[in-house]
Amino acid sequence: MTVKEYVDRGMEMLLSLYPRGEAKALLEIVLEGFCNYPAYTCYTDPDRFLPLEQLDELLGALNDLHRGRPIQYIFGKTLFESCIINVREGALIPRPETAELVRWARSVLEQQLRTNPSEEVNNTPLSVLDVCTGSGAIAVALAKSFPQSKVYGVDISEEALALAKENALLNNTEVQFWQADILHPCSQSLALDLMISNPPYVLTSEKETMRQNVLDYEPHIALFVPDDDPLLFYRALADWGMTLLKEGALLMAEINEKMGEEVTRLLRHKGYSAIEINKDVNGKPRMCRAVKRHTTT
Repeated sequence: MTVKEYVDRGMEMLLSLYPRGEAKALLEIVLEGFCNYPAYTCYTDPDRFLPLEQLDELLGALNDLHRGRPIQYIFGKTLFESCIINVREGALIPRPETAELVRWARSVLEQQLRTNPSEEVNNTPLSVLDVCTGSGAIAVALAKSFPQSKVYGVDISEEALALAKENALLNNTEVQFWQADILHPCSQSLALDLMISNPPYVLTSEKETMRQNVLDYEPHIALFVPDDDPLLFYRALADWGMTLLKEGALLMAEINEKMGEEVTRLLRHKGYSAIEINKDVNGKPRMCRAVKRHTTT
């Protein structure tokens, strides 16, 4: 089978699921991943024969994609903020929006270190908690950016935590993980500079607008909240923050683009100040930042 024959077969199979450009890009990723063929091979060397020893894997990948299995699960890994993150069906695949949240958090922490020299990592290490850590992508990325910091991750899922620990080791980072339910009071005693989270926030009613490859493969427990209580996890995050954050420290989270005003009101009611909603690269309000208000005497 030649490269052209493979791509033609793949396009026939995938166009019912993906736009033409995305389908072509997926096939290029498969060819690069299994054969180390650069994307332009489809154009410059379409008559090249595929390696016989990899043909079963290549055809298996086509069948997986046709069933809607995400490309990241096919390869078992993805790139996230310069970190290689192993992924499996028990944890969400890190999204570009989550990477934007990490970059925002990184810039905020760097600014804090510049503004407060006494907080330099060699002196007083930053302390960060990633709530609903899943694959550990956020925690690992921040631990890599601030190697002297104390980074923690928490999740309800044992399967996700096992994966997160793998990813911390894979990227030579030190992250302490523990199992807990964010919807229950926190039993830990920490003094955090930052609590960050990508919690479940997709409304159950929004399932019908989501792609089948997400619905069929990614864990619903990490995605959905009931329509009648869409801020369920943000109330819990706010309460945990009041317990675990230092005075003046930050709570940051990814949010549903429809819930920016509601999240702002909730955080203000819970005692946070300097609340900011930030837009993603597509101009959608997808991230929030709030400060645990200093107590006054």
